[in-house]
Amino acid sequence: MSLKGQTGNPKVQAVIDQLRRDYPRAAIENVSYDGDFYEVILEQETSVLVVGIKLARATVQTVLKLSLYARVVSQRYSGRKIVLKLFAPAIAPDAKAAFVKSGGAFHKLGTGRPRGVSPEAVKITSPGSWKVVCYLIRNDATMNHASVETGVSYPWTRSVVKKLIDIGVAEEHGRKVRISNVDRLFEYVAWERPVNSLRSLEFTSAYEDETEALHELYANVSGIIPRSACALFTAADLYLEGRASGGCVQLYADENAALVTKSLMGEGKGVSFQVYAPDREMDDIVLVDDIRVVSAEQTMLDLAGLGASGLGSAKVMAAFYRKQGADRAQHGPGSK
Repeated sequence: MSLKGQTGNPKVQAVIDQLRRDYPRAAIENVSYDGDFYEVILEQETSVLVVGIKLARATVQTVLKLSLYARVVSQRYSGRKIVLKLFAPAIAPDAKAAFVKSGGAFHKLGTGRPRGVSPEAVKITSPGSWKVVCYLIRNDATMNHASVETGVSYPWTRSVVKKLIDIGVAEEHGRKVRISNVDRLFEYVAWERPVNSLRSLEFTSAYEDETEALHELYANVSGIIPRSACALFTAADLYLEGRASGGCVQLYADENAALVTKSLMGEGKGVSFQVYAPDREMDDIVLVDDIRVVSAEQTMLDLAGLGASGLGSAKVMAAFYRKQGADRAQHGPGSK
C-alpha cells in the first residue's frame, strides 16, 4: 500500500523520505497506523527492515508492539534477516534498554544528520565521503580517528558513518566502526554513481597489444594529455598483474585528451579503447611500469560503479587495498 497521502504528519513523512533515500531499492509499504504510531516495512533482497514511528514518547508497550509486529513480519518473509528501527521524540530508559538488547536501533524523531549537512548532500561516492569509506575498508576506527586521518571534517565523517550504518554497510563495535557488508556497499555505489554514464568515446586502435599501446600513449603524454590515466579493469590489471590484458583499454581523459588519444593510437582492428570523462580531480595518479593509473581507491569506486559486471573485481581490489594497508602498517609508508 502506498504511503502517499496517508501520514499527514511532516515528521513522519520526513522519516519516510529519509528511508526512501537510504534504501532506494527497497519496496516500502505502510501496513498499520493508529494515529500516533506507524509501522512500516522495507523489503530488501536479503533483509527486511521493520520500522516503528511514534509521535509521542516511546514506552515499553511501544517496543513490545513493534517487536510483536516484527514476529509476524518474520513469518511472512521467512529466511530473511529482520532489522528493527524505532523513531520517536523520546523513549523511556527501560524501553530503550530492552529495545537495544533485542538488536533494535533507536533514532530520535525530528533530528536528522549533523547540523550543516543536509540529507541530500550525504553521498558515499563523493570525494570526501569516499575517503572516509576507504579508510574504514582498511581500518576499524572511531569516527574521530577516521576524520583526523582522512582530513575530512568530523561532522561530515559522522554523517557518512551514519549513512553507512543506516544502509547496512557498517556496524559499530563500542566506539569503533567497521565495514561489515562490502557487497551492500558496492551495490549502493552502483546505484549512486553508475560509472558507464561517464563513458564519452570508444574506438578500436591500430595497436595489437595493450602494453605496447599504453607505453606509446604515455611516452607522448607529457604536456599533451595532462588529464589521462588508466581506470576500471585496466587499472585493476595493472595493480594486480602488472600489465593490462583483455583486449580493451579503459582510461579517464577529458574531451581534448580523448581526441588526442584517438589520434595517437590510430584506428584499426587492434586493441579497443573506452574513454571516460573525469567527474573529479585525479590527484593521486600512480605509475605502474611508467603507465599512469588512477588510485586504488578510485579503481574500487569505478569497478563498483559498473554494478554486477564489476562486483567481483571490485571485491578483489578491496582485498588488495586492505593488504596494501596492512603491509604499510607493518613495514612503513614506503612499502609496496
